[in-house]
Amino acid sequence: MKTLSKLANPVFIIAVLLLVVNDWYLKTTYGNAITGKLSDFAGLFALPFFLSALSPSKTKWWYSLTLVLFVVWKSELVQPVINALNHIGIPVNRTVDSTDYMALLILPFSYYAFERLREYAVRPVLRNSIIVLSGVSFIATTRPPGDDMTFNNINKVYHFDFSRHELIKRINAYQVDEVNDINKSGYMRVDFNSNTGVFYYGKPGDTVAVILDYEKLKKQDTILYKTKYATATISGNETSSDIKLISMATFIRKSYHGDKQQEAIKTFEYMVIRQIKKQRVLPADR
Repeated sequence: MKTLSKLANPVFIIAVLLLVVNDWYLKTTYGNAITGKLSDFAGLFALPFFLSALSPSKTKWWYSLTLVLFVVWKSELVQPVINALNHIGIPVNRTVDSTDYMALLILPFSYYAFERLREYAVRPVLRNSIIVLSGVSFIATTRPPGDDMTFNNINKVYHFDFSRHELIKRINAYQVDEVNDINKSGYMRVDFNSNTGVFYYGKPGDTVAVILDYEKLKKQDTILYKTKYATATISGNETSSDIKLISMATFIRKSYHGDKQQEAIKTFEYMVIRQIKKQRVLPADR
């Protein structure tokens, strides 16, 4: 296809290389406001340019789609999907910052460049290499460099001004909501074992969530809750309850230079504790 030769244009190649270098080196080494914006500008220039080269008859559609997707990606609308992916061990990262929208200003320049820049005759092997590099650069932005880490002996307690029975109902309701978000996202499928009350991904041992049966557990002073991501205990009485976080497994970005255990705790608080406090159990469930 003739338009594929446009991918060999130095302007496009520079944008792709800038995206790769920034995501895999500059962000992790110098993480700041500039490196944060640089990927947005480079990505918004390169992505619609790349898609238009693959399908030139839909150039305006690709640029319009890129604009819409970027606006949605940088909003809170996509947060449930991100939470769902992170919850099952697929780290996806993005920062909600309204100033990121200034990067959209690069789209007209990218469109003009695609329409006006000349094509470069290159060997198929080089052209295909550029296509592969471009694809990798776009995918790489969804997962920053980092490690899956497990933190033990955290022993942080969270107190709630409602009964242990209510807490268990909220935990169960929250987990069902999360699993529904995962399955609705279409990225993967979480299955349920009705005999054990376990939600799992891939195989039964990959425990994503556990539905707690209060009737079977109510005689226990302390209830152990354990998935592949967190281990905690649940205790309390008819007026108050507690969750004690014992261990937490999560993804930590290499660019994060603070207390990694505290970062893991913040993830647990954002994804679990905050949601439990917001959860509403129907009167019929009480």
